[in-house]
Amino acid sequence: MDKQTIQPFLTVANYHLLEQQLNKILHALITTKDKNVILAVRGLVDSEITAKLALSSAETKLIEQLFSVIDRPQGEAFLAQIKPYVIPFKPLTVSTLKSLFKKEKKLKLPKLEELDFSQICYLAWDDPGTHRKYVVLEQEGQFKAIKGIFSNNTIRGICAVCNRHSDVGLFTTSVKGQAVGTYTNHSNYICADSQTCNGHVTDMDKTLAFFERITQK
Repeated sequence: MDKQTIQPFLTVANYHLLEQQLNKILHALITTKDKNVILAVRGLVDSEITAKLALSSAETKLIEQLFSVIDRPQGEAFLAQIKPYVIPFKPLTVSTLKSLFKKEKKLKLPKLEELDFSQICYLAWDDPGTHRKYVVLEQEGQFKAIKGIFSNNTIRGICAVCNRHSDVGLFTTSVKGQAVGTYTNHSNYICADSQTCNGHVTDMDKTLAFFERITQK
């Protein structure tokens, strides 16, 4: 298919969803020879994609190639084919980050030049010296910034951001209350590795809803 006929239409989370669904099909192909089981898995994958993605006829034809995949190399080829249609996370600059966290006098910045913005749903980085975690989200074209304390003590659990089982630690944020000098603390377990967490996000609405909750007064 001529990729010039379709504009980028997949969010990074959409791409991760398709990658996740592809892995379900590949797992079925590896673990069973029962054609009915494989057909059932493909049916479930089709239902999941249809429920989550609103596609045009041309976009549907592109994505439907997922169902002809029979092995890992073909799966990787499919992912490479749809990658140009991913809308990357809005690029950030050092000056933008400094303005988002302007109250931080000694802000430790991430290495932006090393980031692949087509792979991240949100930006997060740690300052080990202060145990702070910084998070930047994009919503309706605007950046939102959140900071908090991240515990070094990790456990196996469910991440509140991506809703997947992972190595998680306690992330605590504080929001100013309506009364002067009061704060509301929110503590949640989230992935210790933000890159891994990004790869798990398949529904950005849920991720945004989580951060909405922890920034409410």
